Amino acid sequence: MILVVCTAFPARAYELPDLGESARTTMSEAQEGQLGREIMRQIRVDKDFLDDAEATEYINRLGRQLVAASPAPYRHFEFFIVRDPSINAFALPGGYVGVHTGLISAARNESELAGVLAHEISHVTQNHIARIVDSQKGSALTSLAALAIAILAARSDNPQMAQAAIATAQAMQIQSQLDYTREHEKEADRVGLQTLADSGYDPAGMASFFERLLAKGRLYQSEAPAYLRTHPLTHERMADLQNRLGEMKYRQHADSLDFQLVRARVQASEGEAADAYNYFKALAGSRQSDDATRYGYVIAALRAGERDAATKAFGKLDPDLASPMLVTLAARLRLETNQPVKALAILKAGLAKYSGYRPLAYTYVHALLAAGRADEARAFVTERLRIWEDDQNLFRLLAESDHALGRRAEGHLAQAEAHILLDQPAQAMEQLQLARQAGDGDFYTLSVVDARLRELREREQREKKP
Repeated sequence: MILVVCTAFPARAYELPDLGESARTTMSEAQEGQLGREIMRQIRVDKDFLDDAEATEYINRLGRQLVAASPAPYRHFEFFIVRDPSINAFALPGGYVGVHTGLISAARNESELAGVLAHEISHVTQNHIARIVDSQKGSALTSLAALAIAILAARSDNPQMAQAAIATAQAMQIQSQLDYTREHEKEADRVGLQTLADSGYDPAGMASFFERLLAKGRLYQSEAPAYLRTHPLTHERMADLQNRLGEMKYRQHADSLDFQLVRARVQASEGEAADAYNYFKALAGSRQSDDATRYGYVIAALRAGERDAATKAFGKLDPDLASPMLVTLAARLRLETNQPVKALAILKAGLAKYSGYRPLAYTYVHALLAAGRADEARAFVTERLRIWEDDQNLFRLLAESDHALGRRAEGHLAQAEAHILLDQPAQAMEQLQLARQAGDGDFYTLSVVDARLRELREREQREKKP
């Protein structure tokens, strides 16, 4: 599993100096972004990268709300989820923040999850990676790729991966300097706590979550939570957090339904399918049963192949479908039972109510394709791309629609655009070459293909320069 370190210098949350430009003496923001993209290329192809539209939509919405209240709301951020039962989160250069499924599952309320994200966001807004590089003046820091490898290795729980990642002397030299200190963490606590409060969440959520981890670490010292291993937590840190909480106004924050549904979704997808099904079946039959529990039961039942149980459990959910996640689940049930027309009716009504919810749009396209209406699917995707022009999922669906219609050149071009958005130039060039060879592209399509190939080759040459 890939884990990444972030460090910082001590500062009071309410009296923070302007660290932006002072941290840029060695690494520019563009270089930091390139470093983050280098790492994300490797993470996105990892088998544990979670490609789940609903969970990803939620974690990005939560993250954006926190970023808006951070010291650097203008910075680029992208939040993603890693399939790992350990309780952890990590920040990468360039504003990429990863969250383990284990963290989502363990959070007792939304403010706890938001507290961890606010802590990680603070590592980014304080330019910690750039400051690490700046502190290494005179070292053999000539390759962003080597630094990316070192960062990937720095917090890996997999010894084989760590050994492979630090195979070069340069990477080993850098990796040895990427450890947290207590003062680093204290700064992220202070900045994150203020961000959490300013974004409307309960600031006590950060402290309550850390307290629980600290207590668990004392009970099971040989198996401390992963978050404690990558983010050293001390009684001094906890005392500092409590002191600052004492200076803040008490605030309650009611959990959103989507938080509860995403947490149930994650829990229903963990471990063995039969175990998850039995767990949620028992919960759904208890007094603790609520919409989130029943939602998790439906997910677990579908995963276990228990379609009848899933349909019955869904019938007990809120009939008003008060979340777009419930709409996509209703449609999925119809698709699972070969009823694409009914799925389309549900999705069309859902889109009228939740037009900005991307997973609904994705599911609608899947339903159109399942109903054999590829021409309508293509038209819908094309229209949505005018709104969400940088959505790689829509380009993938456009490629699927084009291939279903026999438009091979356009299908490969659309797939190439998805790879470009994912910063995968090699795969993009491969798809563009296939588009050239398809033999059915018109003049406009082939002109775009040639232009994209030129752009990628020029980029390749630029990145090869020292």
